[in-house]
Amino acid sequence: MFIFDYQPCNIVNNRGFRAFVSALNPSYRLPSRDTIMNTLLPAIYEQVSHDVRQACCTIKKACLTTDCWTSANNESFMSVTAHYLDDEFKMNSLLLDVSILFVPHTSANLASETLKIVENWNLQGKILVAVTDNAINIVGAIKNGLKWQHLGCFAHTIINLILKDAQVGFSCLIEKVKSIVCHFKRSTVANSRLMECQVTSGKEAKKLIQDDPTNPTRWNSTFYMLERFVELESCIRTTVALLDADLPHLTAGEWKTLQLLCKALKPLEDATTMASGENYATASLIIIIVNGLNDVCSKLLNSTDILQDNILKNTIEKLQQSLLNRLGDVENNILAKATFLDPRFKDVAFKNKIATEDVKRQLTNLIANMRHSTGDELLINNQATESESDTQELKFSFGDSFDKRASNHKPKGTASSKALLEINRYLEEGIISRKSDSLLWWRRQKYNYPHLSSLVQEMGCALATSVPCERVFSKAVNILTERRSRLNSNKVKKLLFLNYNWKSTK
Repeated sequence: MFIFDYQPCNIVNNRGFRAFVSALNPSYRLPSRDTIMNTLLPAIYEQVSHDVRQACCTIKKACLTTDCWTSANNESFMSVTAHYLDDEFKMNSLLLDVSILFVPHTSANLASETLKIVENWNLQGKILVAVTDNAINIVGAIKNGLKWQHLGCFAHTIINLILKDAQVGFSCLIEKVKSIVCHFKRSTVANSRLMECQVTSGKEAKKLIQDDPTNPTRWNSTFYMLERFVELESCIRTTVALLDADLPHLTAGEWKTLQLLCKALKPLEDATTMASGENYATASLIIIIVNGLNDVCSKLLNSTDILQDNILKNTIEKLQQSLLNRLGDVENNILAKATFLDPRFKDVAFKNKIATEDVKRQLTNLIANMRHSTGDELLINNQATESESDTQELKFSFGDSFDKRASNHKPKGTASSKALLEINRYLEEGIISRKSDSLLWWRRQKYNYPHLSSLVQEMGCALATSVPCERVFSKAVNILTERRSRLNSNKVKKLLFLNYNWKSTK
């Protein structure tokens, strides 16, 4: 209750709660708030910390996400989460720390704090990639300070950069919508009439949705506002006409633009939602999403309705150009490997054939090196076996001569050619449905593709966004309410740690 739901511990002092517990079990004695905070929760924290440390020992490679947040009390925090695949190809997530920052958020300070957290859990040398927002200080900390591979949060790239480039043309129209929605949210009379209009029309009564003005990065809330606004167009028009209020007037052309705008922005909403998952591999989706969004833009620009609306036409053109400018080189590096190793996409996902051959060459080299390493181990084992046989009693067998020839037999082909053979076998097998579970496929096929599956266990953990860390801080707001204002920062970070990890390690 206190960990999962963030209920304040002083609930045990509430008369109603005590009566409720007594009704369930009159003999049960509730612990005091101090006992919960100073004895019970610390004991659970120690156990969960031990479980997290044990889990970290099993990690081959991990993807980190990190984010910073400042509370209403002007306290700064930095969270770091780790995501990895276990031996059964199941995605696991751990909250490593919610660190309290007492220093300026410079690249050097953020790099130092991140490294300290990673070293505390003995994960140095196991970091595949770190995913952050596009802030210069954290990007510098990862790329220049820590020398790790870095991925910019896809959701932030879409929202903060690409949509910012594209939304200039329709920002005034959105402000009109916001003004009308705010009036309905403030006025009980206006909202009641809107509900009545929907019921009279035989529709399910729905409320307007207001976007989140406190967080400009939550673009999806703006989309949901527009989508609901367009859905309730007829009732909004009817209700506004009956109200004695000074509200912005939307022309028929503007209503049409809003309808088309929702149609154009829906793929972006789908993309950010899909890429923000943390229970499945998401980095492999980015090439698919970016190429798909480019195709959607091209189709929209060939639509008669779009071509007749200059505002929307210019918006989509800017959106497509921004996708090219900011994500034009998406078919490279770790994203390319992740996509290639996803049985839903393989090499079919790539538009650039050079990029396809490049990632194929890189994977071939990785597998060849892996085979060399395995071969050395086999040689050592064989030598050990021969040494042991020398100390045993001398025995003869009709199979001795064959065994000797077999031990000297070396399979034809180099490590690279064998690596390429495994990759080609993988490519020759048909891709699976886009809606299938790629990690489940690898769990079933790991013996057919032993080296590729090993690479997947290392590279398949990469996420596309830093959303997991943002979710940690959205929960922090629930803790730092007026009822919990007495909680110090150290107890807040421990509650966040328990909330995230107690479920993850059970």
